[in-house]
Amino acid sequence: MRIAVLLCFILFISKSSSEKIFEGELIYRHNMKVGSIDFSNSEKYFDTLKIIYGNKNYIKIKNSTEYEKVIFIDSLRKEYVIYKDNLSKSKSLSMNEDNLNYGKLYNRENSHFGIVISLNRSDTVMNFRNKTYNFKKLLVQRKYGYETYVFSDSDSLKLTDNRNILRKMGEQIHPKEIAFEIDNSILYYYKLRAKNSDVSKEFRLVDIKNDELDDTTFKIPAHKDAKGFKKENRKNGRFKFYELENQK
Repeated sequence: MRIAVLLCFILFISKSSSEKIFEGELIYRHNMKVGSIDFSNSEKYFDTLKIIYGNKNYIKIKNSTEYEKVIFIDSLRKEYVIYKDNLSKSKSLSMNEDNLNYGKLYNRENSHFGIVISLNRSDTVMNFRNKTYNFKKLLVQRKYGYETYVFSDSDSLKLTDNRNILRKMGEQIHPKEIAFEIDNSILYYYKLRAKNSDVSKEFRLVDIKNDELDDTTFKIPAHKDAKGFKKENRKNGRFKFYELENQK
């Protein structure tokens, strides 16, 4: 019995030492379709998503003409969304703070597409950086939709948490059965399709940069209460509203 435990411990140490924590940039091509209509080129949508990831924190930047930048800070359990407010007369960028401590929202499995009904894992090949690689594909059937994950189980680079950073905040935490299969791997491809619908969206990884990030990478920019929201911002609710200072 002691020998079996010792062997398991050695295998665990060996696996842990061979895995490297990812820190850097992930560049995805995004595509959204409703039937035969492709929305990726619409100014309200985007076709490229840059993610800066480090130590459970991330920044998401879309290349849409309607500017949006999302900053997620794990230690604060807060998400900040910086954007152009077309309804505001001010030229300053607006910023919303989403306090995920509110109502125990942080790290909660909460997908709008319902519980997992079935999983189907298989081998697949995919082109990445003009080369063909062998990957793993995971097909997931949920109550209200379907998901496709493509990842590498031989890649030593891993994210530090069980989070699908391509999804919206309320739907990012994987159910345990998906988390076990993905094992914090970087996603090379992800597709979501609603059931009984012709709506789908997909992300394909086109570049990856594993670099050490600066300490100021995830710093929240200087801000002040947005006009008309001072009273609301004094409350301890979920959302607060700001304008960025000295940015036009």
